[in-house]
Amino acid sequence: DIAGQIISYSAQDDVYSLHFASSIVLQVPLGITPHAAIGRSSSHDTGPIGATLEFSIVNSTPTLLPPGPYFAYDNGIYEAWRLYPDHLDAFEIAVLPEATRSATTFLPLTILEPEGLWRCIEVPSRLYAKKSIRFPLAGTRVSVKDNFKLAGIKTTMTNRAFTELYPADNETAHYIKTLIGLGAVIVGKSKMASFAAGENPGDWIDFHCPVNPRGDQYQSPGSSSAGAAASLAGYSWLDYSIGTDKFFPTANEDQLSLLDDYVGVLENYLKTTRTQFSFIERWADSPPEAAQGRITVGSMKRSRMLDHLCASDGEGFFPTPVTLNAQPEDRDKGASLTIEERDQGKARLAVFRQWFHDTVMRQDPDSLSDAIFVLPEGKAVPEYRDEAVPFNILEILGENTLAMVLELPHIVLPVDQNSYQSRASGGTEYRPVSASLIGAK
Repeated sequence: DIAGQIISYSAQDDVYSLHFASSIVLQVPLGITPHAAIGRSSSHDTGPIGATLEFSIVNSTPTLLPPGPYFAYDNGIYEAWRLYPDHLDAFEIAVLPEATRSATTFLPLTILEPEGLWRCIEVPSRLYAKKSIRFPLAGTRVSVKDNFKLAGIKTTMTNRAFTELYPADNETAHYIKTLIGLGAVIVGKSKMASFAAGENPGDWIDFHCPVNPRGDQYQSPGSSSAGAAASLAGYSWLDYSIGTDKFFPTANEDQLSLLDDYVGVLENYLKTTRTQFSFIERWADSPPEAAQGRITVGSMKRSRMLDHLCASDGEGFFPTPVTLNAQPEDRDKGASLTIEERDQGKARLAVFRQWFHDTVMRQDPDSLSDAIFVLPEGKAVPEYRDEAVPFNILEILGENTLAMVLELPHIVLPVDQNSYQSRASGGTEYRPVSASLIGAK
């Protein structure tokens, strides 16, 4: 039933519409005549679609084009991608794979929606790809934070000085290549706080902060992966957003109670029991030999591994990146960091990282991880876009940076929500309660 099949395409795909059914191309494999194919598919009856059937015989290629919407132009057939406006201002750059959906080099997409206000993000039809064991992410639409490299696209770090300093990247980050190899389609680079510094909306001075689509839409989008969070929360056409965020502890009793309920659900599902954990106590009980008594959890928290924020080659001047909310003594720490201090910090991190993998949480051949860290994420109270928040320098090893520093897989899941009375909308709104789950490397 071709009519039923076409109607099902419209139901499962946001790119396909019945307008594409004005002309249908039925591909016929080798060894089957068009008349035999017509007889088997009942293609004479197209019902209310009113389409004209056209047939092409495949006689040279072993691979048929996947079903879905296409444009015929100048003796060629081209995939149809849909343009969505980025009305949340969540993307820095829209991108298009240079050759095929699996390409690892990209072109910037510079199209605005009809009113000229918002950039457009282009997404492929979901009908083109079929998930499999080899390609579990086939056809999934993914945005990446603007501190990941994409070949052919500038990395801005959401900072004008950085953008002026560096050209477009000539390579794609290994992790992003891995996702593409599994079938993911990269559709754009999402905005981030300048240099991933976890700025609040009032601190965004070079680029505009994304809009949080939740609640009264005047809450802070939060932390450094603001564009990734806003786009994923607000756009049903986007499947995944890749970020590099951290998690935040909470002292809110209501939020802790909801998280405790969630941990109970995990216990029942995984048939395991929770254990309270302290890094300081575990380190004191079983310190690594490589620490030689000179490295403590406290010294790790004070490690000064900061990157240089400005550079000069002796002949030219590069503008200094600006983050107005940071104190100059904090902002300029990187400039005074010596190579020796940097290497010492890296060595301490390597010791701590190996100790964690050997002592705290290990790989498991069956479950991949022999334990799961569960920590609260986010704040339970409203954070309005117009509120000034003091700037804090993150410690290199603290509750905010654990997964990133230890190179651990980390996902954040919304598990419940808390209500609040909004001063923006005047009504009752809701904020998510989330949990961070961290597994073994």
